[in-house]
Amino acid sequence: MSIYNLSSFKVNRAIVFIPIFLMLFVLHSSYSQTSVLVVRGGHPYDTPDFENMCNILDGVNVDLVLDAHFKSMKLDKFKKYDAVLFLNQNKYYEETARTKKLYTDLTNEGVGLVFLHFTLSSQPNWDGYHDIVGGKWFLGKYTPDKAKRSTYFIDLEVDVKVLDKKHPVTKGLKDFTMTDVFYGNIHMEPEIHPLLGSDNPDLAPIAWTQKYNNSKVVYIMPGYSKKAFENPSYKKLVSNALKYVGK
Repeated sequence: MSIYNLSSFKVNRAIVFIPIFLMLFVLHSSYSQTSVLVVRGGHPYDTPDFENMCNILDGVNVDLVLDAHFKSMKLDKFKKYDAVLFLNQNKYYEETARTKKLYTDLTNEGVGLVFLHFTLSSQPNWDGYHDIVGGKWFLGKYTPDKAKRSTYFIDLEVDVKVLDKKHPVTKGLKDFTMTDVFYGNIHMEPEIHPLLGSDNPDLAPIAWTQKYNNSKVVYIMPGYSKKAFENPSYKKLVSNALKYVGK
């Protein structure tokens, strides 16, 4: 083979292998990412900013649906997802038996679940839901005893403390400051493991995790405003949580 033909052969082989390498790289990147269904709706929040955050979370691929669509899905549709991220709320009517079963079935299947912010006050009359989340925010309408009613603090700047620095959800996180809506005087299940807190005595733990049936569950208190959704530490926290529960 002449030097010319040998060089041509090498070039042609490179042309063939480069697209194959790129295709394999793309496939590897896709499979190595955590696949997440994002469920939102039922309460106001900074919608575009939340959706923008979800679409750029590190190591995560998302499909965004509204709460009504989630409730209509069959269990086999969740097989493509490693985790579900909830920013939804229903505090006005009793959930159907089908929806209650869906939540429970997801935990039986071991689908990872991450709940944000006002999900804590959803389903005020369904204790099983709050067993899954790990806590409950007590709405005034459903809580005659005023001393038991939960509190909230709008646009509050909080110095967030990492309580468990060895947990996968807090990996790479240091104490940070963020501004959002925070809660106090809430109920927490004794089984939860606090991950984030603060020095503010009026606030509850800011994030926790627990195991429910076969699912890993994480609750993160902030998640209402643009200030939260653009906070680098918050974005890392949510990304870490989804990867952790999705394993």
